[in-house]
Amino acid sequence: MNHSEQSIELRAIPDPPGITSARTLPAAWYADPAHFDRECQSVFRSGWVCAGVIDDMPVAGEWSARSVGGVPLLFARDNTGVLRAFLNVCRHRAAPLCAEGSTGRGALIRCPYHAWLYRHDGSLAKAQGVGHPDDFDLADYSLKPVAIAIWRRLVFTALGDPSAELELGPLADAVSRCPIESMELVLAESHHRAFNWKVLLENFSENYHTPFIHPEIDTSSSEDYPMVAEGPILYAWDRVLRPGSSPDEVIRATLLPGEPGWEKLFEADTSRPYDVGSYLTVWPNAMINVFPDAALVMWVEPTGPTTCRVERRIYASEGRTATDRDSIIAAHRLVHDQDIAICLAVQTSHTAGLDADGVLATVEERGVHFIHEHLRAALDAR
Repeated sequence: MNHSEQSIELRAIPDPPGITSARTLPAAWYADPAHFDRECQSVFRSGWVCAGVIDDMPVAGEWSARSVGGVPLLFARDNTGVLRAFLNVCRHRAAPLCAEGSTGRGALIRCPYHAWLYRHDGSLAKAQGVGHPDDFDLADYSLKPVAIAIWRRLVFTALGDPSAELELGPLADAVSRCPIESMELVLAESHHRAFNWKVLLENFSENYHTPFIHPEIDTSSSEDYPMVAEGPILYAWDRVLRPGSSPDEVIRATLLPGEPGWEKLFEADTSRPYDVGSYLTVWPNAMINVFPDAALVMWVEPTGPTTCRVERRIYASEGRTATDRDSIIAAHRLVHDQDIAICLAVQTSHTAGLDADGVLATVEERGVHFIHEHLRAALDAR
């Protein structure tokens, strides 16, 4: 019997611990101000968080400001190209050094309040007019640093420990052969949304809803959606239920992300948007779709108990025609708009205090369980 006639067995994915007894979170966790404050402290101000993409960061000699987890941060790149992050607060009287969403350029960063001057490395260069306070030393009043790291075009910051190192684990390496860095930006958008930050993250991390919310891309009769998780990453992928002899179908059926041979998926031919897809949730707030010819990067910034800011960036591989790019954008926009509509509807129940008291689907909602387990661990650690 030749290879094309062999029956290819799908790789079994074991249940994550606790999935069979998992239950939904209480409505208050999506709407209560006190709980929201607790999450901000335990999740967004205690560990690594996606702060944006490198495309949006300042170039050499520039600085810019944005909030991450509700904390104003200043990003500065020196003339050698080193990117740093600091708390966006002058060490004199706490004035923001840069307005949210704006960019500055020059040899020194000037506080708009009393004109203290800082270098791009955060050190205080001059405190003009300060006089002679006891024991005052410029070296003691540098900007407060924030840990920063870059992975696959995404920028992460950690407020809790300036010396922290980003560790995403082996599932991050599973997409190392996808040429995300060389892809061209084809869409950048930011929207304020009227739902809790977790609602979109949960929606992204399961495929249970696809036949009902996204009938245009439903492949449930021909594909499943296995998920594996390790550390801060949940990795899901499209897997053909009855794989043939094509190399990418064999890989998706028989290998797990990151195993030798997985990298060949990113060289596969694709004939449609959402083809040969890998879908990564990076706790706590980043979502990435990776395809051989395109990538979607999305992250959420909590702005209140029932609101958030959703950032989206779509990239296409070099050399794609305008028609190809338009098709990729249109497909992602359709899916995203459908997701936003159901997330807004779900939030109305949370805001009304209606507890679902539900179970989680033991296969299709493993990603939701992943989010809930990380959230509980973060809250318990405080």
